[in-house]
Amino acid sequence: MQRYLLSLALISMASAANASCGSAFCSVNTHWDTQGLSSSEGLRLDLRYSYARANQLRAGASRLSPEAPGNSGAEIEDRRTVNQLLNIDADYAINGRWNIALGIPLVRRDHSHTFDPLVGDAFPQQAKFTELGDLRIVGKYKLAAGGMEAGSGLRCGLKLPSGAINKTMSPPDPADPGQPYALERSSQPGSGSTDAILGAYYFRNYPERDWGWFVSAQFQSPLAIRDHYRPGSEVALDLGLHYALGPSWNALLQLNGQYRGRDTGRNANVASGGYAWYLSPGLSYALSMQTEIYGVWQMAVRQYVNTDPAEAGSGQLTAPWSLALGISQRF
Repeated sequence: MQRYLLSLALISMASAANASCGSAFCSVNTHWDTQGLSSSEGLRLDLRYSYARANQLRAGASRLSPEAPGNSGAEIEDRRTVNQLLNIDADYAINGRWNIALGIPLVRRDHSHTFDPLVGDAFPQQAKFTELGDLRIVGKYKLAAGGMEAGSGLRCGLKLPSGAINKTMSPPDPADPGQPYALERSSQPGSGSTDAILGAYYFRNYPERDWGWFVSAQFQSPLAIRDHYRPGSEVALDLGLHYALGPSWNALLQLNGQYRGRDTGRNANVASGGYAWYLSPGLSYALSMQTEIYGVWQMAVRQYVNTDPAEAGSGQLTAPWSLALGISQRF
């Protein structure tokens, strides 16, 4: 069982949908029980670090060159957003069928763009913070308890509005120096919304052949919103393979699809949402029967981002690749 644990655990390697400021990061799901890998009661803790640098401006599926400053009174996304996430997942198996999981994200983001004032020269603005993001509580039910060769199950939970939504950029607009310049809502530590999470998965192992595969789908959509901002609903689709290279090593390969609808509301950026496909190779290593480490590199195969139909030259910053490293401990 040990040689399959981490391979199948990485079920959902899709990056979050790109916002106009580039708030995407690599997201790795290490809830091993959702692949039907263990029916024993107990606690598992997973500590994961992910990194993505969004520095490619894109409109639709094409690369876009930033506009030159011209006293437009608007932002010019010609710089970058560095996204780092430290995520702690605590997963407790109540019995052979039911699990409950708590996800605690710590978001570290450094966004910079050029502000083009109505009067005077353009200048860089920056927002940099390390903040608690939105918590997730998810219940999981295995449709078939026990068994390592095949399994399926359902996930249902909530994303809670625990992250801040009031971060600002500096320096402010010279035309209104007393008014803090708000960071775009999609790039805040939290969304301000309470979201429903629904998902399903299926996996199949072939122990005699040292390989296996899985497929998963997840839907997330806001139930309640705050401050005139509704993030777009998200759909994630994942297909993965794994192959045992030895008693402790596993090779991983996944194809991940992500769709996000356009954000809406008075405080939303119309140039938001889109879809993407990613290829995600990686490795896992078993330090012991209880401890796993893993690393996955994710590269974009195709990215398509929505633009503002009323604004020529609008686009979104996208990340061409991302990285996730983690360690997981069972008790």
